[in-house]
Order: sequence, then structure tokens, then C-alpha cells
Amino acid sequence: MRGSLAGRTALITGAARGIGAAIATRMAAEGAHVALCDLDAEGARATLARIERDGGKGIVQEADISVAEAAKAVVAQAAERLGGIDILVNNAGTGARAKIRDYSLEDWDRVLAVNLRAPFVLSQAAVEHLARSGAGAIVNICSVAVIGFFGQIAYDASKGGLLSLTRALAVELGRSGIRANAVCPGFVDTALADHGNLREIAAKQTATLPIARMGQPEEIAGAVCWLASDEARYVTGQALFVDGGWVRA
Repeated sequence: MRGSLAGRTALITGAARGIGAAIATRMAAEGAHVALCDLDAEGARATLARIERDGGKGIVQEADISVAEAAKAVVAQAAERLGGIDILVNNAGTGARAKIRDYSLEDWDRVLAVNLRAPFVLSQAAVEHLARSGAGAIVNICSVAVIGFFGQIAYDASKGGLLSLTRALAVELGRSGIRANAVCPGFVDTALADHGNLREIAAKQTATLPIARMGQPEEIAGAVCWLASDEARYVTGQALFVDGGWVRA
């Protein structure tokens, strides 16, 4: 299969549904051999089945990446089964909504473990594989929430930390031939938007945007694939806001 990622290998976390599934599907369509990592192995297998029906190739990895040893094992196994890792997409994420006075330490620790510690552990474990690639790329899925919102303090802190981690990785790993960038989506039309009153909030917010609608997972996937490809080979340490014009600075 020919495409902008032909012959590359990619590990994508949170790949069972939503943005992660769209990224895996687009990367496979662009010629990459993909590893779909998710706690929901059944959902990941369903995504892989769609990829294979379209002629793509991939594997499924079931893992709880909030556990450091499990995250390290994911990288080692993906590298062994794919013959190396050229691209790491840290997409898996979670959140919990509450005011700071009511926010539990358990929720704080869980959100930071998935959204920030896991990308660090995965990136650290993948460094040598990415360096050997000759075209190593890390793409972290952050969020427009890096600017800070009400009632989701751990999520916002984790995504802000992930953006800073991205920039630090770019500085430290550039001389090793590894680029690191972030994609910061706004409200995206996935099943997560159906939790609580998020869809109502999204509808009100997106009505005020220059592009007055929610984003689609495929639009995020397109940005990720571009950053991972040779077309962006002089781009590193950047945050690409795919948010309908929400953040315009």
C-alpha cells in the first residue's frame, strides 16, 4: 500500500474508538503497519477488522498503560511484532469532572497516570526504537483544555503537562532524529461527548467559533498523520490546534 506513511510502523494508544480509531485507520490507509493499544481489546479488534477489510495491516495490544510496566511491555512487544517503531501516538486519555473543593486525590492520580505519566513512560521506552528509525516521530494528543476550563482541573493539568512534555522531548531528542509534536483538538464528535452534559456544552461553545461545529475524528487524524509524515520533517516542538478557530493566538 502506497501513502505518506508507507513502510512505517506506528503504535497508537487508545485506538479502540473515537480519535484513536480514526488515527489508526488513517495511518493504515497511508501505508503504516499499526499497533492498536487499548484496554478495550474487543473494540480494538473491531477497528483492526475494518482496517484489514480495506487492505491495511495491524495488531491489537490489550494493556492498562497507567501501569508503568504494562506500558513498557506494550512498546517492547510492538517493536518485536512490527519490526520496530517509527511513530508513537500518545492518544489514550481519561478525565473526571468536579470542582476543586470536591476533587478526590484518587481521581487526580488516575487522570495524571493515564494522560501524563503513561506518555512519558511510553516515550522513554520507545526512544531507542524511534532513534533507529531514521524518521522517528512522537505525536501527543493534548487538548484545547491546555488553556484551562472550569470543573476539570486534573484533565487540564494533565494536558498542559503533556504539551510541556512534548516541547521537552523535541528539544532533547531532535539530535537523535526524533521529532515530537502535539495536536490539540477542540470539541470532537465522539461517544465521549455523550457523557454527562458535555454535548450540550459543546453545542453552545462551538456555535461561537469561526467554524461553528464540532470537529470530526477524521479531521484530527489528518493532522496527526501530517505531523508524523516526512511532509512535516522540519516541524518539531509545536502544538497544532485543530479546534475550529477556538484558540487564535
